[in-house]
Amino acid sequence: MPLQPEELARLEVLAAQTRTADPSFVFGLSTGNACAPVEYRRRAASRLGFALAAASLLLAVVLLLVGWLGGGLVALFAAAGAATAARRAALQPGIVPAGRRGAHDIPA
Repeated sequence: MPLQPEELARLEVLAAQTRTADPSFVFGLSTGNACAPVEYRRRAASRLGFALAAASLLLAVVLLLVGWLGGGLVALFAAAGAATAARRAALQPGIVPAGRRGAHDIPA
């Protein structure tokens, strides 16, 4: 069953948005190489950030219990920073700041 002209127009808009938002995914589709969409690549980064935040929090608690106030506070601030970065990565999975693209972001 052929598509209606308005459906074709919607598909073209969707394709243009995908090419702009995730060029690595589009390049993988066009060459036949499997590549996860940017949402799944960001999920791994946010999990790592949450793991680092948990480890920093544990370190802060241990240092505070041992009695080293300065080190505990530094580790606590590091945990807060890691948690904030991980939360931003989890909430905004498709946003990559300009100039921060890696080698895997190959333009189509």
